[in-house]
This record gives sequence, C-alpha cells and structure tokens, in this order.
Amino acid sequence: MPPIKRKRTGPETDNRRDKAAAPLKALVPIPKDEFDENSQQVKDSTLNSNKIDMQDACIYYIPDLIDKPKASEWYDRLSNLPTWYRPTLKVYGKSVLQSREIAAYTTDPKLIVKYSGALVTLHAEYPQVLSDIQVMVEGKLGVKFNHVMLNRYGSGDVYIGLHSDGLENRIIATVSVGAERTFIMRHRTIKGECGVKKWTLGNGSLFVMQGDTQRFWKHEIPKEPKIKEGRISLTFRQLVFQMN
Repeated sequence: MPPIKRKRTGPETDNRRDKAAAPLKALVPIPKDEFDENSQQVKDSTLNSNKIDMQDACIYYIPDLIDKPKASEWYDRLSNLPTWYRPTLKVYGKSVLQSREIAAYTTDPKLIVKYSGALVTLHAEYPQVLSDIQVMVEGKLGVKFNHVMLNRYGSGDVYIGLHSDGLENRIIATVSVGAERTFIMRHRTIKGECGVKKWTLGNGSLFVMQGDTQRFWKHEIPKEPKIKEGRISLTFRQLVFQMN
C-alpha cells in the first residue's frame, strides 16, 4: 500500500540565527518497500531498557554508546574534517550567517538537502572516522541511514531553538561527542511538567527519535554560557520521500 502524502512543514525556532534543517527532498522516487514505516525502525527488544516512556513519542537514550576516551578521540578527529562550514540562511527575507558550523554527508549522491531555503553542501565520500561511527550506530540499532548532518557547537553560547524536524525524518539517531549539553523536548499540546522532558546528553551518548515523534514534540539545545568546551552532534537520518 503506497504511503500517505504529508504536507511538509518548515521548522520553528526561537533563534533567528540557528534554525533547524528545513524539510528535505530527493531527486528520485524511493522504492515502494522503503516506505514501510516499520521497515526501518528500532525494534530490537534488547534495547527496551533504553526506551523512554513518553506519550506520542518513540524515544531511546543510550548514555554509554562508547566510553569517554573513545568519544573524545572522535571529537578531535571530527573537528579536523575539512568539510565544516557556516551556511547562510534566509530569515524573514534577510541573509543571516548561522553561528553553528555544519558538515553533511549522504550515501545517495542523488539526494538534495535544503536547509532553511538554502542548498546544503553534501559529500558522498565518508571519512573513515564517520564511516566507523555510522557502522557502529547501524549495528546497535539495526537500522540503515542515508544521511548524516554534523553540527558543531563551539561553546555553550551556541545553541539551537525550539523546533521539530520534517516528517520525512522517520528516524533520527544523534551521537554526542564533546561537552555535555542539555536537550529539551516540549509537547505541542500537553502543558505543564508532563509536556516537558529534559536530558543531559553526555560524551559518547546516543539519542533516538523515531516514528511520529516529530509530529507531536519539538526539541532544542538551550544556551548554556557556563559551558566553555565544544560539542559535536552527529544526526544520522533515515529520510523517506515520495515524489509529487
């Protein structure tokens, strides 16, 4: 049965300089069997102890995907990649240089990624460190990814505002290396404490959002000026599209 077409909605943010990635699109149709919403989701029962009990969400948090020395080594090697750059975004009709640096890779050279109205520079040749990390994450979760976006937060002064990612992101698996940062999720309609969840994403941790989480929850990395060290997040994504 073919998938239901969903209207794409852009991300929301409270930070004019740091908007989240806008909905993405592919040049070619994705094979029909890849549209099965359950075909590429975390289903391994051995990860049940890492599953977070949340309404309208499917979340896993693995605080110790790797040990801290290895995570710090990854941070240093990723920091030296030559592909980092700061995209120029369109915000309320004006061109704004984003404070966060990004680097983006894809296993599909035909994929097009747009980020707040601007084309993202994509690389199909993965450096060894990134390939090793992706193999580890895919093996841990039993899921394949076709895109990864790296974000570099130079210090706690760099943040990303409240937003949700496009629904074509059927699963987003975020590996954190470097400084610990607070990650907050807020439900779109549930008010009060029940509608707010917080974690401290540690060095070497893995945080997974899948299914319809983006439909009901928004998330953010708030500003934390006391943090002087840098953090890199690797958001491995499984993007599912249907051509119009």
